[in-house]
Amino acid sequence: MKPFLFLFFIATSFISKAQLTADELQQMKLYEDTIRQYGDTLINSYTQENRTIASYRIIKTLTKALRTPHSFYYKWDESLPWKILMPEDGSFKIFTWYDRNDEDLYRFFGTIQLKSDTLKMFPLIDYSDFTDHQEDINVDNTNWLGAMYYGIKTVKDKKKTYYTLFGWDGNNSTSNRKILEILSFNKKGLPRFGAPIIDMGNGKILNRFILDYAEDAGITLNFNGVEQKIMYDHIKPNGEDMEGFFGNYIPDGTYEGFEWKKGKWRHVDNIEYEKRKEGDVPNVGKKESFDLYKPKSK
Repeated sequence: MKPFLFLFFIATSFISKAQLTADELQQMKLYEDTIRQYGDTLINSYTQENRTIASYRIIKTLTKALRTPHSFYYKWDESLPWKILMPEDGSFKIFTWYDRNDEDLYRFFGTIQLKSDTLKMFPLIDYSDFTDHQEDINVDNTNWLGAMYYGIKTVKDKKKTYYTLFGWDGNNSTSNRKILEILSFNKKGLPRFGAPIIDMGNGKILNRFILDYAEDAGITLNFNGVEQKIMYDHIKPNGEDMEGFFGNYIPDGTYEGFEWKKGKWRHVDNIEYEKRKEGDVPNVGKKESFDLYKPKSK
């Protein structure tokens, strides 16, 4: 019986450690209610100044919340004004959200919270407006290329783990972007964004993959569990002499993607797709909405 009692004690100790106390849970709910109020302003206010103030107050409140012991184990309400992703190994959570200005330009905010009973986090500072050659660089959390992440897929090469993130960027008034981002942690446990593991073929290696497309088009970029591949819409200019004008790039009904082979995401052409009726332009007119928060009716 002694070995059984010992194992039972270890198991119950772990479970209790991984749960919030009643006081901690109550405090987290108060923080959540505050963030929900700021989220209402962030999404619905017609005044840019109010939206920006709300975003910074969300940062302040979230930081306080994550300082609560065992906050990593709190299950946040899905109606809050952000996206939260956690990889398959459960080692961290990544929060991302945005502030939209009156010119339809976006600034992104976020943080990485590591799995811990105490606060271990890395704020994400959007530096994309000051960064060129974005597909070719490797940056840390203070020079982050902002996006709202909606999907994650973990892959490994020997002892190295890569977290493949799928993100959206409102970019500007004419074009949006989808981003395939690579997150990893170095030997010191610090986050790095971008890694030379995206093989486009013909010797072209990227640190991240970016799709620029028309603002009123809907573009797929995500991991397909059935195909075991990353799949995305092939896009092309809608009209002659439009090469390079990404506000005119739309899907043509075909798909391409990447598959994980020998430590790299390797590009794949012409993935089989559902055939559409002649003249039916796929995804155009299905403008994506990332207005995540809707006030609850009283």
